[in-house]
Amino acid sequence: MAKLVEGVCKLTGSTGKFVDSHLIPKALTKAGGLGEPFTQGGIGRRPVTRHSSWYDQRLVTEEGEAILAKLDDWAIRELRDAKLIWSGWGPMMTLTDNELIPGTDWGIRRVEGKDWKRLRIFFLSLLWRAGASTREEFSDVQLSDSDLKALRTMILNENPEPIDYFQIELTQLSTFGFEHNQTPIARVKTAPGVGGEPDHQVPFYRFYFDGLIVHFDRRPIAEVQKRPLEELVVGYGDRLWVTTVSYWGSLQRKILERMWEEADKWP
Repeated sequence: MAKLVEGVCKLTGSTGKFVDSHLIPKALTKAGGLGEPFTQGGIGRRPVTRHSSWYDQRLVTEEGEAILAKLDDWAIRELRDAKLIWSGWGPMMTLTDNELIPGTDWGIRRVEGKDWKRLRIFFLSLLWRAGASTREEFSDVQLSDSDLKALRTMILNENPEPIDYFQIELTQLSTFGFEHNQTPIARVKTAPGVGGEPDHQVPFYRFYFDGLIVHFDRRPIAEVQKRPLEELVVGYGDRLWVTTVSYWGSLQRKILERMWEEADKWP
């Protein structure tokens, strides 16, 4: 058994012995090393197989991990109950409560009855873990010291405000697909202009796990507030509109296929 190293917890700031801390909860990837391994990869990185996702041995102490684990356990139950992740679907292979856009792979679903503000804290904790970790696989997530401090404080106080700060939107895969792990990536999307305004570019961090895609808006708050997305944003209100896309029509499938193509090039 490896000897535990003592140091300063990046979450609580207290000194103690570091523990292995999963950057994306193990329950959302492959828990406990059971079953067939997942494909784990990121664009430009050697694909590997893993029974569990990435963890950091120098991120948090037992005190910090207890805070994250409590939040994780609660959030995973909520996400499963809302059928926002595949592991909450049971035998179902296709969502039945999303409204499809005719002639497309896209749709939208309304999800109510959840504590979206606390779920926002959970998602922000994933962003903080990625930015605070020194693991190379998470290097796309580059957060300033001030952002890391702000996120850390929001997690410890369970304060989701301001909602416009790293504004969060969700997209879920509406049909079951190939299970895999993927590192977070930084991307830019084009958002259509409204009311005669021109289209605009939106830089964001994209996280994926268990059939759910999470977008963290990287723009300054003032810019985000010019074009409010309201109920498309996690924590805005009691109701959330989640966009959906079939696995076969999704960017996620294209990313996975690209990883497979790259895998063939590795010795």
